[in-house]
This record gives sequence, structure tokens and C-alpha cells, in this order.
Amino acid sequence: MHYMDLYITHGAFWKIERRAKDYDIYMKERKDWKKWPDSVSLEEIKKLLNFIPKWDYHFRGKDPERFFEIYNEILSTIKELEHERLENANLNTELIQKIKTVFDEVAQCSGEAYESTDCSKILHTILPNLIVMWDREIRKRIVGHENKKEAAIYALEFLPQMQKELQESIKTCMEEEGLNRKEAIEYIRESCGYETLPKLIDEHNFAIYTKSVEFRDYLEKLKEQNKITIKEYRRLANKL
Repeated sequence: MHYMDLYITHGAFWKIERRAKDYDIYMKERKDWKKWPDSVSLEEIKKLLNFIPKWDYHFRGKDPERFFEIYNEILSTIKELEHERLENANLNTELIQKIKTVFDEVAQCSGEAYESTDCSKILHTILPNLIVMWDREIRKRIVGHENKKEAAIYALEFLPQMQKELQESIKTCMEEEGLNRKEAIEYIRESCGYETLPKLIDEHNFAIYTKSVEFRDYLEKLKEQNKITIKEYRRLANKL
């Protein structure tokens, strides 16, 4: 992936998705980061579980006490993952197993169904530098089927692909902007509202795969207004 794809789809995400602001309201205003991950309270869990239905009104895991119990069971593993960054992580067997463990536990937080999409959102809010969100359309395009939603698929197939895409974007930024790796990462983030790289690749996936009709219109307008190059237009149009 070219790093400009992240920049363009970040702009598209904020233009075509009315719920974009809900993420910032929760993550940057309501969430008390000093209480996560190891001193989390029922009050903080309620904030989290109130945020998730803004993106998925079908979400059934609304019992804060049940989530509190599950969270405490996986807290030690969450702590081990806390400082991992997807773009730098060594996705070896041990790390993948830890991700699978927490994903499986959180995905069953409703007690009614395997909440795979919402699990990725919940875990992203807790581990925003490591976990990439997904949904049915994103799974369909990236791992081949919307029902390939288990923790093993997420950790063994989806996340490594996302890491590869991010590493390619960093490399293109280094080459074209004459930056070292650390500078390139900061350059990309600064250009895109200082979001984490896992959040930016989610916005990319969401715009292209989940909101493909709206994104095509957005892309056409950028081309008509000469706000992107023909090369950028073709590269992104080919993903649709």
C-alpha cells in the first residue's frame, strides 16, 4: 500500500461516515485513559459498552458486570500486549496466541453470539496501537468470506495482512519523503489527525470495502477537482 492511500481514505472516512465523530468523542473525550487497562471500573466499562452500539445497534454485549468478569480474566494478557504496535510487532506464535486468547474471550461477551465485529472494536479501544477493526464486508474482501470471523482467522490471517500493508505504506513514505522509519510513521500520523496506524488502515478498509459506493463518488469528485493525481486515482479505483 502507498502511504497516500491512507491519507486519501482518511479524508474520505470523515467525509462519508457520519459516525466518525463518535470514535473521537469516546476515545479523546469520554474515556479516562488513566483507568485503562489495569484499574478499569464498571463506570469505564459502561462508557465503552455505550460507545459500541453507536456503530452496531445489533450489539448484544451490554452487560457491564459480565464484561468486567471477562476483562479481569484476560487482564494479564492485555497488559502483555499493551505496548505492542502493529507496524513493529513480531507476530510470532506466542504473540498470535495472546491475541487469539483475548479475542475469543471478548467475542463471547454477550453470552448469545460470537460478536466478532464488535470484539475487534472493543479490543481496538483498549489496544489502539495493535488491533485493527473489521466488519463483514472487510472480512469478505480480505480473508475471503464474511463468516470467517474466528479469533484464529483474525490473528493468523487478517492481522498479518494489515501489518504488511502498513509496513509497505511506511516504506513508500520513507522513499518519497526522504525520511527514516520513525519520521515516516510520524509523518503519516500527523497528516491524518494523529490517529494510530491500525485506526488509519481501518478507515482505509472501511471506505473502500464497506462504503465502496460512497467512496467511488468521493474519489471521482477528487479527480474532477484535480485534488489527486491520476496515478492516485487509478491505484485506489483498482481496489474497488
